[in-house]
Amino acid sequence: MSILSLKARKKIWDISLTAIVAWSAMQLQFTILNNLAVHEVICNLPLTIVIVWGAVFGSNLPPITADELRLSSSKRIFLRQLASGSVSGALVGALFGALYASVLPVYPFYFPVIGWVSGYFCLRKLNKENLLCIPLVLLLTGLAESMMAWQLCFAGRSDVFVTLASFVLPEALLNSIIAPFIYFPMRRWYDLSRAQAIPVEAT
Repeated sequence: MSILSLKARKKIWDISLTAIVAWSAMQLQFTILNNLAVHEVICNLPLTIVIVWGAVFGSNLPPITADELRLSSSKRIFLRQLASGSVSGALVGALFGALYASVLPVYPFYFPVIGWVSGYFCLRKLNKENLLCIPLVLLLTGLAESMMAWQLCFAGRSDVFVTLASFVLPEALLNSIIAPFIYFPMRRWYDLSRAQAIPVEAT
């Protein structure tokens, strides 16, 4: 008799694979991408992975129906929408934030927040060949860097907003260029994991 069920082993495998992907992305960022600056702007691979992760894995909550909109109070609708972010995106973002905090003096709070927010833009319900990940990464990179600028500003770096305008758009463009190369393998991973989970849930 197996000590762990098939479902538990699959969860452990998924978590281990996620940790390996995160660690590999950080190594790639620090050893290679940080040395490939374009006009002193670098691509942020971990942030791009967090955004795409949240958009692919999305929220577990079903979308709100027309009847629920009509019968629910505005407070309940607001709370439901607020809760429909990506939990896995936030967790992966927190993992990247922890990895960054091990080498930087500040914990980047924007990683889990952006991972959660990207769940609102769930791409898995759309056609597999869509390229909506490009504008999504462009938009959320700008939001993430603005959040980081505010965090540094509160930490005493008042000059950060001056430099923000000069690098946020080029970084967002670089991130959006690599987004499809992350989105399509990640979408394939999601589709495969769902295909394997259906027989497990049926047993």
